[in-house]
Amino acid sequence: MEDPVNTAEFWEACYETEMDNWDLGGPVPVFERIASEIPKGRICVIGCGRGYDAVTFAKAGFEVTAIDFAQTAVLASRENARKKEVEMTVLREDLFDLPDELHGQFDYVLEYTCFCAISPERRFEYDRVIWQLLKPEGKLLGLFFPLDKDDDEGGPPWGVNISELHTLFGLHWNLESEEMPKESIESRADREVMMIWKKK
Repeated sequence: MEDPVNTAEFWEACYETEMDNWDLGGPVPVFERIASEIPKGRICVIGCGRGYDAVTFAKAGFEVTAIDFAQTAVLASRENARKKEVEMTVLREDLFDLPDELHGQFDYVLEYTCFCAISPERRFEYDRVIWQLLKPEGKLLGLFFPLDKDDDEGGPPWGVNISELHTLFGLHWNLESEEMPKESIESRADREVMMIWKKK
């Protein structure tokens, strides 16, 4: 029997109930800074939710493709882009079954609360998917959350461990930077780590 978390229906229900306060109601502050610091390029925002961070990068001049499993999220992202008067492509796709034409197309992949939303046994698969999306020497811009939750507490969100991240990504990526962002919202301060991994 398929784990419900792997289905679009599960996430549609999350949007209907607003469970677990996943939606911050606006862009992530650290991404606003990063969007102003890194060279412009093509970026794929995975698990984009209502598209606040995708819009942030579109406003900063990036060519944005945003992806989510849930129709509610896709429609909200398109509406946010319209309201902010930015161009971006929003696709309803399963992260683990993406169209081949997306492979090797992006300079960056943006991660926030997608990694912790998938079953931990699929994390190696996640690593492969991100690798395939990126151009040679492309970068994963990952804000990984929550650092303060044990594996046995279940999920989503499932807990994230910094040493696990180093082990998972260490084989195929070079770590360019790692920080505990000062801009984290109060409820997530010291509970998330910002990492930039470059594809080897």
